[in-house]
Amino acid sequence: MREKRSVRRWWAALGSRAAAVLTAALVLAGCGSPPQPAVSGEEPQALSTLTYTTPGDATVLLPTLTVDTASSFVTDFIYDGLAVYDDRLNPHPALAESWEVEDDRIYTFKIRKGVTFHDGEPLTAHDVRFTFLTIAHPDYQGVRFGDFTAIRGWEELAEAYAAADSALAAGVLTAAESRQRKLEAYEHFVRTGGLQVPDDYTFRVEAAYPFAPLFTRLTGYGIMPRHLLEPHMADLLGSPYATAPVGTGAMRLVSWTKNKEIVLERNPDWRWSLTGEPAKIDRLIIEIVPDQEAAVTALERGETDVANVPPEMADRFRSEVPDVNLYQYATFAYTFLGYNLSHPTYGDLRVRRAITHALDREAMVAELLGGHGQVTHSHASPARWDYNPDVPALAYDPAEAARLLEEAGWLPGPDGLRYKDGQPFVMHLAVNEESLLRRQAALFIQRALEPLGIRVEIERMGWDDFLAHISSDAKEAYLLGWSLGFDPDPHSIFHSQGGFHAITGCADSEIDRLIDAGRATTDRVCRKEIYGQLQAVLAERQVYTWLFAQETVVGVNRRVQGVRHGSPRGLFWNWEEWTVEPREGGR
Repeated sequence: MREKRSVRRWWAALGSRAAAVLTAALVLAGCGSPPQPAVSGEEPQALSTLTYTTPGDATVLLPTLTVDTASSFVTDFIYDGLAVYDDRLNPHPALAESWEVEDDRIYTFKIRKGVTFHDGEPLTAHDVRFTFLTIAHPDYQGVRFGDFTAIRGWEELAEAYAAADSALAAGVLTAAESRQRKLEAYEHFVRTGGLQVPDDYTFRVEAAYPFAPLFTRLTGYGIMPRHLLEPHMADLLGSPYATAPVGTGAMRLVSWTKNKEIVLERNPDWRWSLTGEPAKIDRLIIEIVPDQEAAVTALERGETDVANVPPEMADRFRSEVPDVNLYQYATFAYTFLGYNLSHPTYGDLRVRRAITHALDREAMVAELLGGHGQVTHSHASPARWDYNPDVPALAYDPAEAARLLEEAGWLPGPDGLRYKDGQPFVMHLAVNEESLLRRQAALFIQRALEPLGIRVEIERMGWDDFLAHISSDAKEAYLLGWSLGFDPDPHSIFHSQGGFHAITGCADSEIDRLIDAGRATTDRVCRKEIYGQLQAVLAERQVYTWLFAQETVVGVNRRVQGVRHGSPRGLFWNWEEWTVEPREGGR
């Protein structure tokens, strides 16, 4: 096994610090480039504005720290990566005009000259290297540290950090001495590790061994400005740029009013789209509303241009809302019922299997999704190449559910509830307030488990509070979804040293072994076999109860032209080609 069990866990720090950083509304002046005044005698040209309405606000706008789709959606406009991916997930040059791969271990990127950040400073390979060094730094506050241990010297860096932490815990070192040890290890990695800049426009990465996910990891992160962020390495979350980002991307931040709207304006110098053409939309307004119902209402009334539509509403929209085009497609996403695996109730595999048997997930797909989706049984998407359709499935079987609960010591009481050691079986199920689908799923689960003798108490929370709760030991059960990456490596989710360990709590030697094996080969046939085995093991362990993979439905007002189709990259994969006709009455 290549990866030592010593990588640190950062999620708790993120959950506790992000809320403090993002409490106040932020309005920037001068970030956008306003349109030039019309020549005398000409009518001023109206801004081309696209409004996207969605529940759930962003949390942080630095690419190496984002953990949620709302934040990533915004940073994708503000920052560029080394490559841009098309609707079939093929990479195309972006900030890197070309690249070479030697021996499946050495990656050389030629960085495009003439690119500037939004503040006018030139981008170089030093900024690219700096972006990844922020993840290696001992004060890193995100969850991606374990994604890069294949880079030469990174594994040793992780071991040095763990040794310093152990010495601190044992009282051998003071806190200041422990941190100094880490900083010395980091400086050694900077000098000798596998992230190097041979010249101002060449970025070279050397892995210690072939590591299949590395290319997508290196090309998928937005590149951040060293000249602005380097002074804040010890606290990127606390820096002004966590909420006032400066990138090279297609859009620049104009304003961010928390829980209301984010306004982005076109960067006229940007050319790194799939077509090589500049964006046609001058302004993007991301309107944040309390829940999905409000977003759907705005779309139906013509008050917004784009919004997600719950799949069960798709047929009605097609027949009753003629001004909206619907785009329906499969994505790399699924919804699940998660558990605190350290909890005495949910740490019992028999209980988890019983709950899965008690849920008629086919009925859930029919009722909640209007049939626009399918039941899932493990960690994979039917739309991605690693999917194993032969994973053993737990069928809907209330009798087996009851048998398993009795075997686990949960016996029926006179009031209809099950009891163990004198305690009733009451599930506290957390769900984020903004998601209509998850709220509906919670009610479905509540109804389904009641006849089994389990009372479900639903706890609805705002997104920030929900994230903090499910990252803590206080959680019992929760509803969540993963939006999966292009590469199937699930290290951050299921590995015992993964960045999201605080949420999933998964710590299993067989799961770790398979994840490590899947990362260590670049042969896709071999990887598919390994991930097929992993999916079977995850299903057998019932790390959580997989519910469904829903098809995504996005409604787009007919004012918007140039939309092609959805893909695993989402509907916005070709947004640079979109145009928007002025809305009656304007905005």
